[in-house]
Amino acid sequence: MENGNQFDDAVSALENIKILKQTLKSENEAIELEITKAKEELAWLQTAYLPLQDLKDGIIEILAVGAESYEMASIRPGISGLAVNSAWTSKHEQFGSPLRYETLQDALSGKLGDYPACQIFTPQKAQFDDRVLLSLLFKTIEPTLREIMERMTPEEFGYGVIAPSEIGPGLKERRGMIQAIKENIQELELKKGANVQKLTALS
Repeated sequence: MENGNQFDDAVSALENIKILKQTLKSENEAIELEITKAKEELAWLQTAYLPLQDLKDGIIEILAVGAESYEMASIRPGISGLAVNSAWTSKHEQFGSPLRYETLQDALSGKLGDYPACQIFTPQKAQFDDRVLLSLLFKTIEPTLREIMERMTPEEFGYGVIAPSEIGPGLKERRGMIQAIKENIQELELKKGANVQKLTALS
């Protein structure tokens, strides 16, 4: 009688395992469907065009980042070159250390040349980069840039060749939506992974 009960218990346990495995598989199928939909929405948000005003704001952002990049890559190293003697060819023994009083006076008097080290804004002397002006004067010229863009037609920004249905949410809203979708996908992937581990353990 006892063996019979054990057998029944084992059969019941196996049935429960089958049911649990099927439940986990069904859950993962539903999760996969959610992930697919979320990725489709994410792809659309990442490729859809911006509303015109948001595109203008985006252009300003690009110019601002370009200005900051130029400062870091050219202007700050140029100022540092003046400070640590690397800009003066006749002061090799002092490279890397701060200007001495004597070097400063020699530079001011012209003894170190015709102020070649003063070209800190455009270190590539044969070239000119608009980011010089952006880096030095961005806050001053930003309103002018915005005024120019306001006078431009939508067609000048490329909106004459796209349909309204191709335009997605605004810049700020879209960034928030994309972040939320990415976080949701990550959570779904974790949940799916946990189910896979359970299925592996039940196999």
